[in-house]
Amino acid sequence: MKQERSRGHRIIVILLLLVILALAAISCLLALRLTRRDDPSLTGRWQMKADLTETARSRADTWLRRAALGEQVSAADYIPRLTVNVRLTLLNDGRWTREIEEDDYANARAKAQEGLAKALTELLRLRIADAGRPPESAAEAGARIENAIGMSADAYMRDYGPTLLPTLDELHAFYDGSGSYQTEGQYIRFDGESVRCLADDGLLVLMRPEGTEVYERAK
Repeated sequence: MKQERSRGHRIIVILLLLVILALAAISCLLALRLTRRDDPSLTGRWQMKADLTETARSRADTWLRRAALGEQVSAADYIPRLTVNVRLTLLNDGRWTREIEEDDYANARAKAQEGLAKALTELLRLRIADAGRPPESAAEAGARIENAIGMSADAYMRDYGPTLLPTLDELHAFYDGSGSYQTEGQYIRFDGESVRCLADDGLLVLMRPEGTEVYERAK
């Protein structure tokens, strides 16, 4: 009986040791998984659209009011949605880079100025109608502006109009960067800054204190 009990105790001890060893192995694997730098679900190129629409519309409306041109039109009706691509690259060696695409900025700036030119043309058309004169088309009002200042409204806004977007240098300073990163469970540590992230179905969501950034997997 004593031998059987002793054998039973040894079996229990062996089983407990096996369980402890298995748990230790799992813990090591989890630790490696939480601190790995080359998480395949995150590495690669990501792209976010930084929205500059409200900034451009607000500045355009302010310029129109300060120029004593009235409030008969809203820039929101003429300035479309303006975005600039921000490209985030996470390399499998633990390095990251982020930068804006300058071509997108040039296109957004041109669209903003064109929208303000259309708003100015519409204001002139409305002022002519308010003065009791025969209504004019947008093309006729545009021609009147060109005759008065020697250039089209588009050209005037491009060369002499207000600054509707943050400067390229300001955007570079805000978005551009590079360094090293680590994944830690639901967080990415960018050079010491821990940012909570969610990655699912081609989307990467970074929840920073200053706001949430939503990236799509770049094609």
